[in-house]
Amino acid sequence: MGENSWAFLLVGSFAALGAAMALGTLAALWRYHRTGTFPGHEEITQPTTGKVISLWIRVVVGLVLAVIGIIAIERAGIF
Repeated sequence: MGENSWAFLLVGSFAALGAAMALGTLAALWRYHRTGTFPGHEEITQPTTGKVISLWIRVVVGLVLAVIGIIAIERAGIF
């Protein structure tokens, strides 16, 4: 394995983790908007404002991680 292989694994994992965090949370928010339930909770619950804000912060952090990972892969010339 070369130097680029390890760099790609590290930075690629960073980008994948961010993308999964953002897309998964967005999917949960979209499901709540459509059905009124969150995944894993079958009863209709009204989330607190703090919970909704924390979910949107998780989406933003995930997007930032994904973008940083993609930029790092691009700058390293791995992609």
